[in-house]
Amino acid sequence: MTTNKSTPSQEDMHPADVIAALRKRGTSLRRIAIENGYSHIQRVLTSPWLAAEQLVARALDKRPQDVWPSRYVNPDDRWLAFKQTRRITVTNPSAPPGDDGSQAQAGGPDASPRATPRPAQRHPE
Repeated sequence: MTTNKSTPSQEDMHPADVIAALRKRGTSLRRIAIENGYSHIQRVLTSPWLAAEQLVARALDKRPQDVWPSRYVNPDDRWLAFKQTRRITVTNPSAPPGDDGSQAQAGGPDASPRATPRPAQRHPE
């Protein structure tokens, strides 16, 4: 009989531990969300969400793959998520060969209007 147990280094941080670590640093998921233009990011605790993972990990002074290693097992899955992220500047943790994996501005020709910065409005004098 074989059991499929992971080692402690492969386990994701428990959601309660993430929340507690944020509180110890004087912040919360809600504050991180609001500061970055989201209404909430609680879903990141239980589901993959590249942009929110980056924000939470940054608040904890960690890399996202250190907080949620199970989400970074397959680099191809993360590359697709990276390509679809348009709201923030993120660091690609698993760039394909030939790509430097450096920071890329989330956005582009197919970015939604909400993600595109608006030009300054002129007021009549």
